[in-house]
Amino acid sequence: MEHFKLTDKEREILNALTGSPVPLSHMLNARERRVFCQQELLEGSEGCLISFTLNIPGPVKLLPGVPGAFEAGLSQIGAVLKENGYPVEKSRLILDTTGPEAFFLLPAPAKKIKGLLIPIEDGSRLGRLFDIDVLAENGEKISREELNCPGRRCLLCEKPVKECARSRAHSVEELSREVAKILAQE
Repeated sequence: MEHFKLTDKEREILNALTGSPVPLSHMLNARERRVFCQQELLEGSEGCLISFTLNIPGPVKLLPGVPGAFEAGLSQIGAVLKENGYPVEKSRLILDTTGPEAFFLLPAPAKKIKGLLIPIEDGSRLGRLFDIDVLAENGEKISREELNCPGRRCLLCEKPVKECARSRAHSVEELSREVAKILAQE
């Protein structure tokens, strides 16, 4: 990964993984791997870490359109950081059936970076699939609430996503169909 653009080889890998169902055990392992990677990159640093993934419900995390959506997210993150003069000190890319993941370590205040990246998540239907977490140097995730920003909205009904998730208001199938529609439009 050249920071904010996938190489042809990385695109090829993602395309080869597209359509593969992911067992729950692999998703749990990916979550642990993500936390380990975040801790490893933050160790001894002064600044913050951006962790970028996509919110894809269901057992298939690499639907057609996911590689392009992921690269679009990378590009938007890169543009915001460049526009605001924040260089990347270290980056890491993970390509797996559990979905692509990118990490960027910056010498910057975490709350400032989170504030700059929230509009990417909220700015378009595709952006609503982006999961851009910002972690402070101590590993704490910066929340939208800390910045007095509204929480994420459900893709289907516009209610707070936490409310819909907690009550299981929508089936995985309904959410997957909506995600597939969004990806097909991009």
